[in-house]
Amino acid sequence: MDRTKQNLITKQVKKDSIFDRKVFIPASISVLLVLITYVWFISFGSWTHWPSITNDYIQLATAFQHGSLSLEIKPSSAVLALQNPYDPAARRHTPYPIDYSLYKGKYYLYFGPIPALLLVVIKFLGFATTNDNHLVFIFASGTLIFQSLLIVKIWKRFFQSTSIWVLPLCILFSGLAFPIPWILTEARIYEAASTGGQFFFLAGFYFVFTAQDRETISIRQFILAGTLWTFAIGSRLTQIVPISFALVMVIFWIFRTSTQSKLRSRVIYPLIALCSPIILGAAILGWYNWARFDSIFETGFYYALAGPYLQKYSHVLFSPLYLLPNLYNYLVMRPKISMTFPFLQSMPGYGTVKFPFIQVPPVYHEWIRTGILFSTPFILFAAIPILFLLLRKRGIKDEIESYGEGYPFKWLVISLLGSFLFGFAPIAAYFYVVARFLADFTPSLILLSIIGFWQGYSGTAQRPTIHKIYITVGIILIAASIVIGILLALSAHAEEFQTFNPALWGRLVSLFPQ
Repeated sequence: MDRTKQNLITKQVKKDSIFDRKVFIPASISVLLVLITYVWFISFGSWTHWPSITNDYIQLATAFQHGSLSLEIKPSSAVLALQNPYDPAARRHTPYPIDYSLYKGKYYLYFGPIPALLLVVIKFLGFATTNDNHLVFIFASGTLIFQSLLIVKIWKRFFQSTSIWVLPLCILFSGLAFPIPWILTEARIYEAASTGGQFFFLAGFYFVFTAQDRETISIRQFILAGTLWTFAIGSRLTQIVPISFALVMVIFWIFRTSTQSKLRSRVIYPLIALCSPIILGAAILGWYNWARFDSIFETGFYYALAGPYLQKYSHVLFSPLYLLPNLYNYLVMRPKISMTFPFLQSMPGYGTVKFPFIQVPPVYHEWIRTGILFSTPFILFAAIPILFLLLRKRGIKDEIESYGEGYPFKWLVISLLGSFLFGFAPIAAYFYVVARFLADFTPSLILLSIIGFWQGYSGTAQRPTIHKIYITVGIILIAASIVIGILLALSAHAEEFQTFNPALWGRLVSLFPQ
């Protein structure tokens, strides 16, 4: 290699290094600010004291350490004496641990075991006992980190002409958008399972996406992605639906990129690397279910001592009857506006009222929540990449920056869109409506909305007036999404704030007198 070419390469490396620092510093500051906000919410503003609501995963981890699959807590004689303990009416006057699964005189958890296994590792390494709220914080923080890595990666690959200031702004939005502040102020085993599933899903998606930058397929990255997706399913079983779609997309990409080389190894080895951990994980989960409930498909949910009568209505826990009410509740349910702090309040869902011609089973239940179009209005930008995909199929040329990256960009958009839709599908057909379920599918939608915002940013760059209006609208919607998400979390958990930190709540209320 001659000296001139070597100097050019050296200059390019230095330029890239400086460029990476310019990206890394503002992105890191945004992540740090979001993490500080997470600590504030999960500690109810006390910073150091993190009130624990449940410690169920600790109990499961302790059982695992002692070689048992059942919890060490034993059912009371009163519970065992009930003729049908699964009927809420039968145990109305009998104390019992809610949502534990009772089978053959033992208590189990129907939640995925991976968070408990993580606790076993944490305890083995000598760290202090970790409760369910600590797991929620770990998983929410991990989701933030991988979401931020994906934001930076997508920006560097497709949208470098977009101003660098949009990066920290979009990271702040992704970390503070609804329902994460809400989830951090609940932080129970339910939220630990949901955030754990989404963390492992996004981490696996990140390694799959970054593998596309390599000239040669990285077997290690596919093994890691497959393992992380296995952990996602082992944390939150419904993640099997979006992961199945993501697998199809990755397999399609592998086949497409391997056609040029005409080498079977470029197809076989990556497929084995990606699918082997998932197949092995499925076998282990099947054994785990069989060892507890004598069925590879039974997680224990059928035997849960839940509020509703799950066994009686087991055939309608998922039903198309819930689709229209749930779409209304999750998408366009409005909050109540108040003149007193915190001004916005989620209301019990009334999707069934909007569709009175649908006779839903008595088991159907709508908890308080706010539709995502009102809680996170910035997600309207997610329509932009979807529209461009449809328009390009009709031969209409777009003005987006990723001209030379047509297939990778389309792959990314379709993968995120499918992850959102397939993550939302089981929730939309489920009998129970609750805000925390948004964590199962909103991260993909948030990434899609950020991509859409950047597309519009690039597409309007040649029209200064429209460009300024567009940017202003985007900033307003980002700010509104963050503020609304925080206010909804505060109003929904005002009682907890008043219990755990009454002085702080008093100061907040005094800042906004009626």
